[in-house]
Amino acid sequence: MTRRIILPALIASSAMLAACQPMAARKGATAAPRAAQPAQAAQETAAQARTAAPAVEFRLAQDKPGADLRELRMPDKTYYFLLAPALTRADLNAATPMKTREGQPFVSLRFTPPGAQKLARIGRQYSGKWLVFTIDGKLVGVPRIAGPMDEGILNLTMNSEEQAISVAQAILGEAQ
Repeated sequence: MTRRIILPALIASSAMLAACQPMAARKGATAAPRAAQPAQAAQETAAQARTAAPAVEFRLAQDKPGADLRELRMPDKTYYFLLAPALTRADLNAATPMKTREGQPFVSLRFTPPGAQKLARIGRQYSGKWLVFTIDGKLVGVPRIAGPMDEGILNLTMNSEEQAISVAQAILGEAQ
């Protein structure tokens, strides 16, 4: 019975992701294709970008106060989050600004293998809770954890194409 449910859901989600289109970076940003670089040079470039890049953090949050939780008041809701991040920039492999077939912009985050394991555990253990997403201490969003995230990918809806591009560039440590 579960195969009958899971297989169509898997096919539908694959079709939706296939329809997603990457957004072109704006403001004259250019990037050399990674495939053209030797593997070692690409690793060194990524390591340099990570050390110079802003702090990217995801903190677990809930809607009830508790011990050792900090308060985050939003116009429509108050969240209570852990001070220690559950995921950081070190857990990320890639950030790509994209948009759905309907034109909704989002950032697709691909995690490293250890980061993907953390993300999967978070999805299983904290379904229905939230992640407070910050870059250099500035709030970017508070996505709800919908359930298991076993693919090592987290797609975050953005308000505009410009925001999606800006967030991806900040995560990658690129000049904006």
